[in-house]
Amino acid sequence: MMIVLTLAFSSLFRTTQAFATYVLSGLIVWTFFSQTTTTAMMHLAWGGALMNRIYVPRTAFAISSVGTGLVNLVLSLIPLGLVMAVTATPIRPAFAMLPLAIAMLALFALGVALLLSTLAVYFPDVAEMYQVVLLAWMYLTPIIYPEEIVPAAYQIWMFTLNPMYHLVKLFRLAVYYGAWPGLTELAAAGALSLGTLVIGWVVFTKRADEFAYRV
Repeated sequence: MMIVLTLAFSSLFRTTQAFATYVLSGLIVWTFFSQTTTTAMMHLAWGGALMNRIYVPRTAFAISSVGTGLVNLVLSLIPLGLVMAVTATPIRPAFAMLPLAIAMLALFALGVALLLSTLAVYFPDVAEMYQVVLLAWMYLTPIIYPEEIVPAAYQIWMFTLNPMYHLVKLFRLAVYYGAWPGLTELAAAGALSLGTLVIGWVVFTKRADEFAYRV
């Protein structure tokens, strides 16, 4: 995917240096989020028969999805490092912020996974509809294009109101830009991650006892 996007858009966005690193850093974040939130819904559905036989904490399905996604994300840092070396992207001291960026991303993904899993139990079509939402959401997030090309009139709802924008940017600041995040950027990402997790956890646990009868 990185190779295809680089060949297709690197000449178009010539102002973006080390375009392959820019694209791959965004794809890693997006792939983690999309896969973990999607598989969390599927795992809850597949685990329906298990709920009726033994007690399994309902949150275990979402947590296991995020845990698996984290393993894949960490492994994907290896090819990212190779691409950074090929494109001469230096590793700066701000790279030390990468674990924090990953932790916030994981918390946000877990919160969204819990919310989506709750909805999917009552409305099975949510899983299919979510794939359409993911596709639109990806193109509204600067994954494959630089955020500077977006007109100012659209930046409020595409960036400010887009939680994935803040998380992708935090990841890229550590990996691609090599810059320390400001307090505003940290506060925005932290508030979104923790807030989404709390809301998702409360909604999920309140409805968890009904899942065995509906899945």
